[in-house]
Formats: sequence, structure tokens, C-alpha cells
Amino acid sequence: MAGTQPVEQHDASARGALADAQAIRAYLERRRDALIEEVRHYPTPIARCDVQLSGLLDARTEALALLALDDAALVEAFAAARYRLDDPDVRD
Repeated sequence: MAGTQPVEQHDASARGALADAQAIRAYLERRRDALIEEVRHYPTPIARCDVQLSGLLDARTEALALLALDDAALVEAFAAARYRLDDPDVRD
């Protein structure tokens, strides 16, 4: 059944990509929730030049934008954006 080999490999690759997208989506949902909580409980008063809060807001916006993508685009975009999500678990 050599003729079915490429189809089986493609199916396995597609299942792997779907699993990757699902794992990324689950991570982004957790990160989004954590960022929302962090912003919600950010100490006041907040200065306009507060770089830390700006970073949290930017990371939250990026997480929300990534979650809006379809699975194929999500995997590629996440690879480029994961270090901008202000997550200490993915920093070098």
C-alpha cells in the first residue's frame, strides 16, 4: 500500500498541527486570563508613563489577537509572538 503512505503521513501531520494549535490556544487562554487579572489588580494611582502596565496591556492585546486566528495561522504567529506575551515562563 505504498500509494496510501503519503496520505497517512499527511493525516498524521495534520493531527499534529491540530494538537499544537489546541495546546497553544489553551496556553493563550490561561495567559489571557492571568493578564486580565494582573491588569485588574494593578496598583493605583497609575502614571501615564508606567512601562510595566503598558507591557501588560500590550501582551493582553497580543494574546487576544492570536486567539482570534484560525488554527493554521495561530501556530505560525505564536512562534513569532510568544516572547512578547510578558510571561516569565517563556523568557530566556
